[in-house]
This record gives sequence, C-alpha cells and structure tokens, in this order.
Amino acid sequence: MKLEYSILEHLSNNDNGRFVDVTFIEDDYVSIGKALNELRGRNMIVIDENSNRDFEAFGIGNDRKKSLKAKIKMNGRIYYHSLKSKVDKKDAHDKNENRWSLSYFF
Repeated sequence: MKLEYSILEHLSNNDNGRFVDVTFIEDDYVSIGKALNELRGRNMIVIDENSNRDFEAFGIGNDRKKSLKAKIKMNGRIYYHSLKSKVDKKDAHDKNENRWSLSYFF
C-alpha cells in the first residue's frame, strides 16, 4: 500500500504526458515490479514495454536491471487523491492526539 502510494505520488507529481522512470523509488526492484503490475491490473497506470533493449551483440549482458517506466491514468489519479485525503486526515488526527497528550502534563 505504501509503495503503491509512493509510485502514484511520483507519477502524479512528474506527469508531463510521457513515461516517467520509477526504478529508483525503492531499493527492492522486484517489489516495484510487483506493485507496478498490480496497479496496471487495476487499470491505474500504463507501463512502457518498449524500454527493454538487447545489448548482447555489443558484449553487454542482459542481467542488469532494466528501467521501469510508467504513466498514470485518470483512474490512478482519482485513487491517488482519495489516498492522499485519507493520509492527510490521519496525519491531522495524529497531531491532535499528540497535542492533547502534551496538554495533559500542563
């Protein structure tokens, strides 16, 4: 959930109509791939399938990490804003709890 939120946040903030690189959002490459596939399955993003290149003829092996690029759809943008409002409400609630717990001591 947190990884999906950070992917959608990155795509929403950097949306310019082109595919955006999301490879370095988190260190775990496999979990990013799984989260991207799940978001694509729910019709929230589009993944660039053409970024895979074969450099075997040039002596470069294909065992390296490939760039993961995606673009956000309207469904993803709506879902991101609904998650954002929930996160904002939770942060405000946590701040209120901290304020009341501190006021108890005074």
